Amino acid sequence: MSTPITYRDQLMDRYALLYDWLPEAGPVLDVGCGNGIYTQWLAKKCAPAFGIDHNLKNLNWAKTEFPDSHFLMANGENMPFPDEYFNAVMITEVLEHTRDDRSTLREIHRVMKPGGTLLLSTPHKGLFGFLDPDNVTNRAFDTVRKFKIPKPGGGKFYENFSYDIHRHYSVGQLKSLLGKDWHVEEVYYGGLLLYPLLYGVENLMDAFGKKRSYWQDYRVLRSLRAFDFSLRFGKLSYNIALRCRKI
Repeated sequence: MSTPITYRDQLMDRYALLYDWLPEAGPVLDVGCGNGIYTQWLAKKCAPAFGIDHNLKNLNWAKTEFPDSHFLMANGENMPFPDEYFNAVMITEVLEHTRDDRSTLREIHRVMKPGGTLLLSTPHKGLFGFLDPDNVTNRAFDTVRKFKIPKPGGGKFYENFSYDIHRHYSVGQLKSLLGKDWHVEEVYYGGLLLYPLLYGVENLMDAFGKKRSYWQDYRVLRSLRAFDFSLRFGKLSYNIALRCRKI
């Protein structure tokens, strides 16, 4: 997932939290770097910074905009780096999209130096997790598919539609995935109801806009979401972030 353009000159939300947690010694890897906006922030604190993603268009944009960082096309399950190369790895709102979350974390462990820092954030299995706008939208489309409604001109509405669940994790599930090779040093819970609702607003703008929402500077919406993220609701929260050290 790409970093919204809003954060090119100002970090908010989980991006600010994880940046504060980031150690000052590089190299650092941004897994699922998207357009590289967050990667270039990481380079300011602990260069050299590397970003990997599967979206070639976004990677090419990143290479042009941020020539001091290094961008490669790869996925989290198979990284083109030697063992014990990075001092820090960032994976924010990416793990839930991977095909194999356990393999991704295992690969991160391989490329991390002993004592290195893993910074991880995902949606949390909180009180309003069921309002995840991606899952709500996809389930609606899937419901239409199941009704097999005829389309003018032939076929059925959404007859070939399929989707992957946007996964949410509890702290117990994340610790289980990490296993005994990591020590969890800090856990942050934040956000409650505004977070999913405002993401839903952005999704609607995506549906009717000419550009993806992350290329739009919806600063007011994102400031409100950052405010919600700053509120600590414990295990009711919509978001979770972990700071871990490789043992």
